Amino acid sequence: MKNIVLMKKINKVSEYILSQHKKGYSFKNLEDPYTLKNENEAYEVQFDFQKNAKRGKIGGFKIALASKVQQQLCSINNPIAGGIFKSEIYQSQEVIKLKNYQSLGLEFELAFEINQDIFPNTLENEGINIKNYVNNAYTCFELIDDRNASYNNLDALTLIADNAWSSGIILSNPNPKWKGFDLNKLNSKLYWNNILIGEAKLFNSDPLNSLSWIIKHLGKFNKTIDKGSIIITGSVLKTKKPKSGDQIKFEIENLSNVITKIV
Repeated sequence: MKNIVLMKKINKVSEYILSQHKKGYSFKNLEDPYTLKNENEAYEVQFDFQKNAKRGKIGGFKIALASKVQQQLCSINNPIAGGIFKSEIYQSQEVIKLKNYQSLGLEFELAFEINQDIFPNTLENEGINIKNYVNNAYTCFELIDDRNASYNNLDALTLIADNAWSSGIILSNPNPKWKGFDLNKLNSKLYWNNILIGEAKLFNSDPLNSLSWIIKHLGKFNKTIDKGSIIITGSVLKTKKPKSGDQIKFEIENLSNVITKIV
């Protein structure tokens, strides 16, 4: 059972962050009396945030800063995780309204759909093949809302506590034949208003390694990943801020593509 003083602190910090969201305040690193000691405290705040955010149930999980390019952008050296609300999982062609976000960014990822419940000790057996826990793969946009954060000197513990800025995902059609590909060799392309503006190999985020990392991470906190959960595996390209009128397509060769329009 958690220490009562710690539980009160976790709830206090979570309520503070939620109030910042509600008031439309910009993201800032936590300061006294809300500072957190370590990642364990930060994740406990995140779980409390998820429970009290009034955005519905968790339908999946994200790894943030899986790639070096994203770590360099945020000046943070290690991956972090967050939850994806089920109500914020959209399908390709979804029209996204900028007015629903303080400061929307798009990220460009591969997503997996989990085909059975994954329990906290699942990956303790070294013989486990992680692919057996996935049915479909998707090309995916992640929606992040950084609330106009300054990317200089970002505090990883604050970012974790704030649910890693998770604001939803947009999924392509499912591809059940993904196991036939060497994922890390696949190339991806990003089209912005019909112009190719970026491409990257999936090894930038190493999707299966990212999937394992998230499962192990949640296991440490005694969390079960429910069947049907969507796990996204990190952006292969730098976050990009859309403007009203933008039409965006992200495709992973041989897999699928996902499209959105911003209004």
